[in-house]
Amino acid sequence: MTFRITPYESVLNEDIQQGDKNAEAFKKVKKDWVEFSPIPLNRLKLVTFSYVDFNGKQHQNGQCVVMDAVAPRVLQIFKELYKRQFPIHQAKRIEFFEGDDDKSMNANNSSSYNARTVTGASSNLSMHAYGLAIDINPVQNPFHSFENDAAEKQGIRHTKPAAGSNQYINRRRAQNDKLPGLAEDIIDIFDKNGFNTWGGDWNDSIDWQHFQTSRALANLLSVMSLQDAEIFFEMHAETPALMRDFPAKETVLIELYQENPEKFMAIFVTNPNLFSMFDSALAIRSIKEEWKKTT
Repeated sequence: MTFRITPYESVLNEDIQQGDKNAEAFKKVKKDWVEFSPIPLNRLKLVTFSYVDFNGKQHQNGQCVVMDAVAPRVLQIFKELYKRQFPIHQAKRIEFFEGDDDKSMNANNSSSYNARTVTGASSNLSMHAYGLAIDINPVQNPFHSFENDAAEKQGIRHTKPAAGSNQYINRRRAQNDKLPGLAEDIIDIFDKNGFNTWGGDWNDSIDWQHFQTSRALANLLSVMSLQDAEIFFEMHAETPALMRDFPAKETVLIELYQENPEKFMAIFVTNPNLFSMFDSALAIRSIKEEWKKTT
């Protein structure tokens, strides 16, 4: 079995230097990182893992690129998927598909990091750009949404990849038929390891393949040091309510952390309950009050 974590930047640079047929695609990934990524390239880790495919064949070369602070938990996710013998069609880095999400989905490829915007949005960064979203078996767990305003008015949804449009749209039937590779079977594994937002719970653009953290948490982790981010995410994994209901555009916590990281972490470690309140406005007020009292 293979389960390890390595620096993504060094692997990417080595692949570019080899100059094989994928070298240009690898260079494009670095270019997209410069344009879209909210975190430094050295904050990304490559998780390599063993998995079984839909024929029960063993593979030792699954790869998933994620933010460094969550890499140990992501490694644990894939260890548990392997233990459960949950089938994965394939798992290659996005550069093997030229950074093209549609190509990756059409190949039924499970993936994570991709420096891009949200599907259907022109400027909002995808959670994949943070390395804090993971897509599993896109064919078995397709993306289902209205392609445009006209389609929404007519109630016509678009499915990507197209191969997932037949037997995998009716999720109750798919589960009753015990079709393999469904995301519903592994929600618990992702949830207990900190990826507690599932795209299958969304109402508009339903994204059954997609697991992520909250955007508020992602924004905070992206400005933290690795050590602080690991501590914060580990507490989040153990306390699912942590920042779950904080608004995506919340900036107060980021500002406080950047002002004094040591003071911020001292307050967090001493009063983690303040960060787990369901009333995010009350939570922010309480944290600011504690900030004033702490020297």
